[in-house]
Amino acid sequence: MMNQLRLRERSWTLGITALFLILGIWRSQQLPHFGSYEIKTIILGAVPIALLAMGQSLIIIGGGINLAIGAEALLINCLTAKFMNHTSFVHSLLIGILGLACSVLVGAITGWVISISGIADIVVTLATSFVIVGLAMVIFPIPGGGANIHFAHLVTGGGKSFVFPLFAIMVPYLVIWVPLYRSRTGISIFAIGSNKDAAFLSGVDVTRTRIKLYAFGGLFAGLSGIALTCVTLSGSAIITIANAATLYSVAASVLGGIALAGGVGGLFGPILASFVIYFIPTIMLGYGIDPAYSQIIQGALTILVVLAGGWLRLRAKRSK
Repeated sequence: MMNQLRLRERSWTLGITALFLILGIWRSQQLPHFGSYEIKTIILGAVPIALLAMGQSLIIIGGGINLAIGAEALLINCLTAKFMNHTSFVHSLLIGILGLACSVLVGAITGWVISISGIADIVVTLATSFVIVGLAMVIFPIPGGGANIHFAHLVTGGGKSFVFPLFAIMVPYLVIWVPLYRSRTGISIFAIGSNKDAAFLSGVDVTRTRIKLYAFGGLFAGLSGIALTCVTLSGSAIITIANAATLYSVAASVLGGIALAGGVGGLFGPILASFVIYFIPTIMLGYGIDPAYSQIIQGALTILVVLAGGWLRLRAKRSK
C-alpha cells in the first residue's frame, strides 16, 4: 500500500511537471521575445498563490482545510502595505517579521478553536475569514500604501533577473517544508491526516499538532501577503481578492496531488500547479479570449483531477 502511494505521488508530480512545461512553452511562444525578464514576470505572477498553496496543502495533508487562508494573506498584505509605506529597509524588515508573527498567531488561534470546539474546520475557517477580512477593512479601508523599494526587491529583484522571485518560492519550501517533512511534527501531521483516532492512540498529541499545523499554514499565508505587497507595492482589503486566493490555493493543492482525504502529498506539486493556474488565463488572454472563461477550465480541470484521485484511491483499496 505504501509503495502504491509513493508511486502515485511520483506519477502525479511527473504529470503536473509535464503540464507545467507544456503550458510554459505554449506561453513562451505567444510572446515576441522570451528571456530573463519574461520569466521573472511569470514567476512574480505566481509567487503569492504558490506560497498560499503551500500553506493550504500542508493543512490538507493534516486532514483539515482553511477557507480563511486567503483572508489571512490579505490581512498581512494590508498591514504591511500600510506600515511599510515611506519607511526604511530596516523598519520594513521589522514590520515584515511582525506581520509573519501575526499570521502565525492567527493560524494557531484558528487551529486551537477547531481543536477545542470540535466544530468542522470548514465551518470555523469560513467564519474566521469574514472576521479577518472585516479587520483588514478596518485597518486599511482604502486601497493604497506601499513598501520600501529595497525591501520589495527581496522578492522582485532589482533588474531583469528572475533569481530573487525564484528564491521567494524555493527558500520557504527548502527552509520550512523540507525540515518539517522529516521532523516529529511533520510525521504527526501526516499521522492525524491519515487517521486522527489511530494517531491519538499511537501517542500523538492531536490538539497540539493541529495548532502547529494551522500556525505553519498561517506562516505561509503571511509570506504570501508580504510577497503580494512587494509585487504590487500596495494593499487592498477587498473580500473578492481573499475568496479568489483561497479558491486558487485549494485548486493548486488538488492539482498538485494533495489528497483531500489527508495524509498524502508534498508541496512541490502544488508549486507547479500554481504556475498552471497562472498560465491558463494568461494564455487565453494572449489569444484575445475573455479570461473569465479560464474559471471554467480551472474548475473542470480540478473536478477531473479529484475524480482521477478518487479512482486511484479506490483502485488501491481494491488491490489490498
